[in-house]
Amino acid sequence: MWQKCTEKWRNLSTEGKALAIVIASLVVILLAFSFLPIMRVPYEVEETYQTTETYYVQDSYTVEESYIVTEYYTDIEIYCDQEPPCQENIPIDYTVISGQGVNYFEFDGRPACRVGLVIENTDARGGIFTVESLITLRGDLTTTISASKYIDAGDTKTITAYYHGEALKTLSSFTYSITAPTKDNPSYREEEVTKEREVIEYGEVTKYEYTPVEVTVLKTRTVTDYKRVSLLDYLISY
Repeated sequence: MWQKCTEKWRNLSTEGKALAIVIASLVVILLAFSFLPIMRVPYEVEETYQTTETYYVQDSYTVEESYIVTEYYTDIEIYCDQEPPCQENIPIDYTVISGQGVNYFEFDGRPACRVGLVIENTDARGGIFTVESLITLRGDLTTTISASKYIDAGDTKTITAYYHGEALKTLSSFTYSITAPTKDNPSYREEEVTKEREVIEYGEVTKYEYTPVEVTVLKTRTVTDYKRVSLLDYLISY
């Protein structure tokens, strides 16, 4: 057979040989391009990689804090229908008719003085009245003298206080104050009322904080890689 092919080849003309060579070359080139990996194409693959991630861990703790609350309480309030001061007991009604200072001498010749105050009890009840007088003596010395007396309701009496050893500077050189007996104030009343106030209290409160923690983890990602394929495979698959 080989001999027959050889004989046929020898019998071909030069043009035929050239054409045969060209066709054979084209076939070889076509086969080479069809089956050899000459085309570079991309493709996706899963890649495993290592990375560091930060997580926040929640921690709780307690602290003592102050806070304001409304507290309700009862209190006694005092009311009067008259002008203040509002008192449970008030002085009985009276009137000062007059007042006078007198200088005189004791039996042994020593100077002395007295202050008398005329008081009318205009109330419906009696009681003890006390008169305290601040007197100015000769030489501009001052001292206090006092006296007390019971005065019936509707009665008028003179309450006299004495000083021995010096005379008044003038007969009007004194001032006085009166402590009168007291009676119940008819307009006085006490009422129990509910009030509110803000008070500070303390208690434990739970709070939270987040602490960062770094950990190493493995992850996957899709990446693009490249490979070579034949022309035939490229034409068929891509």
